[in-house]
Amino acid sequence: MIYSFDTKDFYNKEEKDISGGMSLLRQLITFQESQKEFYEMSREDQFKFLDNLEKEINKSIKNGYKPKKHIYDYYIDKYEYEEILRSLKYCKKMREVLKEQFKQKLSSNTSTRVLRDDAVKDSNLISVFDSVLTRTIGLNQKEISKDIIIVETKYFEVLDSLIGNGFMYQDKKYICYTASAGQIRTKKTVFIREDLYKQHQNSLMCGLLWEDINKRNGINVNKYLAYLALSNSATDEWKDFNIDKVVVVDDFESLVNCEVDYIDHETFEIDRKVMDIPIEHTDGCGMMLPKVSKKAFMVRAPWVKGLLMPFPFDKFIRENNREVGFGKYGKVKDIYGKEYHLIKDGIEIVLTKSQFKNWKYYDSWDDYKEKFKKHKCQVGICNIEDDHPKKAKLNYQMLQTLTDMTEEELTSISKKTIDKIKAIGSDKDTMLEVLGVTEHNANKNSYQKALEIYPELLKDVHSRETLKKVKKSIMQKAKGGKLHIDGKYTFIAPDLYAFCEYLILGDKNPKGLLRNGEVYCSLYGDGTKLDCLRSPHLYREHAIRTNKIEKEMKRWFITKSAYTSCHDPISKLLQFDVDGDKSLVCRDELVVEIAERNMDGIVPLYYEMKKAEPELLNSRTIYKGLEAAYKNGNIGKTSNNISKVWNSDKVDLDMIKILVCENNFVIDYAKTLYMPKIPKEIDKAKKKITKQKLPHFFKYAKDKEVDKVQVKNGSIVNMLDHVIPNTRLNFGTTGLGNFNYKVLMSGKIHKDNTLRDEIIKVYTERDLKKYKMDFDQANADWTGDNLPIYQIIRNEIISVGLDVEYIVDVLIEFLYEHKKSSYKTTLWSCFGAEILENIKMNIKDSSVQCERCGERTEPRGKKNLYCVDCADIVKKEKAKARKERFENKNTNAS
Repeated sequence: MIYSFDTKDFYNKEEKDISGGMSLLRQLITFQESQKEFYEMSREDQFKFLDNLEKEINKSIKNGYKPKKHIYDYYIDKYEYEEILRSLKYCKKMREVLKEQFKQKLSSNTSTRVLRDDAVKDSNLISVFDSVLTRTIGLNQKEISKDIIIVETKYFEVLDSLIGNGFMYQDKKYICYTASAGQIRTKKTVFIREDLYKQHQNSLMCGLLWEDINKRNGINVNKYLAYLALSNSATDEWKDFNIDKVVVVDDFESLVNCEVDYIDHETFEIDRKVMDIPIEHTDGCGMMLPKVSKKAFMVRAPWVKGLLMPFPFDKFIRENNREVGFGKYGKVKDIYGKEYHLIKDGIEIVLTKSQFKNWKYYDSWDDYKEKFKKHKCQVGICNIEDDHPKKAKLNYQMLQTLTDMTEEELTSISKKTIDKIKAIGSDKDTMLEVLGVTEHNANKNSYQKALEIYPELLKDVHSRETLKKVKKSIMQKAKGGKLHIDGKYTFIAPDLYAFCEYLILGDKNPKGLLRNGEVYCSLYGDGTKLDCLRSPHLYREHAIRTNKIEKEMKRWFITKSAYTSCHDPISKLLQFDVDGDKSLVCRDELVVEIAERNMDGIVPLYYEMKKAEPELLNSRTIYKGLEAAYKNGNIGKTSNNISKVWNSDKVDLDMIKILVCENNFVIDYAKTLYMPKIPKEIDKAKKKITKQKLPHFFKYAKDKEVDKVQVKNGSIVNMLDHVIPNTRLNFGTTGLGNFNYKVLMSGKIHKDNTLRDEIIKVYTERDLKKYKMDFDQANADWTGDNLPIYQIIRNEIISVGLDVEYIVDVLIEFLYEHKKSSYKTTLWSCFGAEILENIKMNIKDSSVQCERCGERTEPRGKKNLYCVDCADIVKKEKAKARKERFENKNTNAS
């Protein structure tokens, strides 16, 4: 666990006092604006507003909070209304004056800032995941650490000071480390203790220091920060990694002749033409022998990132050498010109230049390897290919581009989702699935693991409350475009056979195994038409491809990835790299049919991007780079504008093309600091769109307030509002068996119960207070068990005394028997591991649930999974069914 603060936590006393005054002024303005809006509402809207306000007030009182607003605040007459208008005008003017004075005060503070002690509290704790950085500095995930601190930027004047001077906390100095792409979107910067950084910088940066980079004309600052942030990615350590078995070679790039919509980034004119497009087929992808791994995964090392695909390039060499009769093939040159023999030199991993980000700052690959070993650098791996790829859902971006879909077709596509919603509460398998108890979930929390072993837990009221929330969430997401379909997420991979022809055989125009318009994905059968999709999906980007499964391909393509052809401009259509990007590969026949007709006349967009210029690294250029990224990296705004066009009554496809082009320049702005200027006429048309409210379905997809979205029209995603039914959750499930809370306990008799009441008191107090904390997870894939608040509550309860076993038994008996609590998330998140062990001890490994009534029973053979009573009933039912079939057969024969 680490702390996350924002720039206000570094104010001195004078700055803090001014900030407090500004905050009070902001609150007053917000309150007066709500009074003004209420007065200007229609009578009907006023009644709705007051009704919602009353509910809000009652909820606050029930939770023990003092209401911030009162109904009588809104009973104002015309005179009071005019007074509010005058006050608002004055307050807003004062706010601007005070804000300018405040910023000047911040800028004039040139001293090294200090993190205030009053800012360091539990509510500022966030989870941290295992990474090269945490392993290198020895950070323990479960303990509170102050080695790394995250700072969110509210005022750039403070960030400028923190980067330029560092900051102090408890006599330790902290300096700016980096900010990942995800952190840039939320304006968060990673700071690290200066002494730790100096101790470990060579390991984290593989001996490449600022002075080394500056000697070679510097680097693009934001690229540097992104590469450095690789060490902060969630990874597992690759413990048996041997860098002497690795080589880095040039990428496979070729010209692909195809028809495109060429957009001139200066005039924004769109010209459809056939041209040769340069495509780097291995952009971010390398290969490894299957003996290293038969599964694809992503790799992270100092200045190295990307996807590694298993491919038997040794077999490729041997077979091609047999054809020519002598050892002609096997030699390759690395990116520095040194020659290797892939087999004789024992090479097992081939990286590409696109994966080795800072290659130009090393003298040779041997130079990097030497520094790597000297400084004991680490390699991390993540996103290992799933044994059971996740079932996929369409999202609103993919749906909204299928503009000619009928309501009947949409209803048919939505059927799986509707059936799932209806089955929650009545079907055990569906209940378990929506709670995350599935074979593809490799990251189950303790509660999910317990449900897997002891499904009877579904009968507990806590499970029912959880299912209600899950059902509401699924229904809301469905109305916002999240629909279950026949599709899977999998890595996108290049044709590595073509890469080997290029690299090993020296063929500059390799044929490969896949032709234009074909993909290879072993998840589906030969000849199946697939809709290959990728997020973000902004333009009409449905790549309809034929799945080609041939015997020769199976020999070489051994993963579940979607392999693409080197003759296909699919990467330009879907805008993907092969550094770990995933595709939603959909074989849903109706979706494919609709997508195919919508793609008629659609070709990839193509525009030339600017290249980033290098700068010398210093604290000033680091700040300027981050400032540019934080201020101009809002890609959500442009993609929302694109959604406004897709969901308008008349879709302007050319405007979408221009906005997609603009969006990609926004994405690259942090690196290039270049943003094209849109011509006046186009900008005028664009502003008409941007002034519009968000599409109606955003109230579901993005949880927007009703007054922030448009009135519902007949666009495809808006139709889901009435296609997805608002069904009640009825628990009519049979076959769950009987739940016994004692299965969750240790079964031991505890003679000393003196601390029972104290344990319950501490648990109850902390459980109530946890909602006042701002939860933040460092990695969205983690479960709620990893939230820092639960580790804190656990430690506080354990500090009461006695062993954990006793504490767990006390809390289970209290919550399941005496209080009969509907909410037990805190219990499971704090002590789930211990409860899970109790369940394993109390449930016999051999016992199963009867498939008919759910009672625990000993299986009598592999097929007989019924209890004694149900076995007799099932036997009679089968005999009766056989008799009826026999009688029907004789009746039909006569």
